Amino acid sequence: MAVLIGMSAEVKGKNYEVDRDKVTIGRNATNLIVIEHPTVSGRHCQIVHAGNTYTLTDLGSTNGTRVNSREVTECELHPKDLVQVGSVEFMFDADDAAQPESRPFPKTQVEIASGPASAPVSFGSISPFGARRRDNMLLWYILIGVIGLLAIGAAAFVIYTLVNQPGG
Repeated sequence: MAVLIGMSAEVKGKNYEVDRDKVTIGRNATNLIVIEHPTVSGRHCQIVHAGNTYTLTDLGSTNGTRVNSREVTECELHPKDLVQVGSVEFMFDADDAAQPESRPFPKTQVEIASGPASAPVSFGSISPFGARRRDNMLLWYILIGVIGLLAIGAAAFVIYTLVNQPGG
């Protein structure tokens, strides 16, 4: 027997049995599994059981149906699939469901460098803002120099006025 196990807060701890050949899910009371949530359509989706296959079909819902974070209109369910109806999440589990095909990992190719590793030519900086611009550095040097000269002049003026005070 198959079951939808509530994962999100609205259905946490609840199990919904998929014990018929066709189970509809939605907000209307006419569904076999009724989910009272604003993101769930009146007739949101259905699960059809045939042999050892469970097929989920979206019924034109407003907020969509997702399986393992992917939007679907129809897909085959496997044990431990995460089903999202609107924004309500369930985990699908079934003893008699077909197991997904296991795909072998692609063969890994190892490249051996002939010399020392170096950064690519296009690599400027790891900063998300890019490399520093060097085109206006001269302007900054001039600005810092002018500010420095003004600071020295101000300090000299203060010292001169303190030394040349009457009675001092």
